[in-house]
Amino acid sequence: MTAPAAPAKKPVKTPSRSTLLLPLLIDFGLPLAVYYGLRAAGVDQWWSLLFSAAVPAVVVIVRLVRSRRVDFLALFVLSAVALSVGVSAMTGDPRTMLIRDAWAGLIGGLIGVWLLASVWFGRPALMVLIRAFVLAKVGPDGLRAWEARWDTDHDFRRALRLLTFVWGCATLLNVVVTILAAYLLPLDLAPAVLNAAWPVILVPTLVFHLYYTKRKDLRA
Repeated sequence: MTAPAAPAKKPVKTPSRSTLLLPLLIDFGLPLAVYYGLRAAGVDQWWSLLFSAAVPAVVVIVRLVRSRRVDFLALFVLSAVALSVGVSAMTGDPRTMLIRDAWAGLIGGLIGVWLLASVWFGRPALMVLIRAFVLAKVGPDGLRAWEARWDTDHDFRRALRLLTFVWGCATLLNVVVTILAAYLLPLDLAPAVLNAAWPVILVPTLVFHLYYTKRKDLRA
């Protein structure tokens, strides 16, 4: 009697490029398109910034409705947009909205400080941030084996500290660039810098991350 054939494994669907790029285009490209499109149509800076600031708020609301789940980061975005619009309406200064965008980025700055502090105290924070990815990739046993390397592999510890340091510097650089742009650049140039700063910093940092993790055998 022959043994029953093992059920065929379903092929794992990998996300397409469009699936990966669409959120980036919506979050960073759409507000810019709205702002510069309105400016080209002759709308003044305050109203152009107001409608471009409404884009992330609308996106957040749509995501909340679709997921039917309370997302505290989404609520923060909505409250930040509402606060900046209210303050800007009272002062009549369109730069107030840009400053809101810049200072909202301080959350990333706090993450950057946490990353850098963890390089010298305890385990690097990057181990915490990518733990879920390692678990999804190799499962609980693989995760335990990967984390155990911290106690036995000196090169593993040193490489993870360096990688964490790079990510910490990248996040702090983004905060500095956006704050300077919001306060110092002309109003029609600042939105482009504010929206492009993080993608421009992120891409080379991510390329380095992929190269370095492979070279130093940091992947699970």
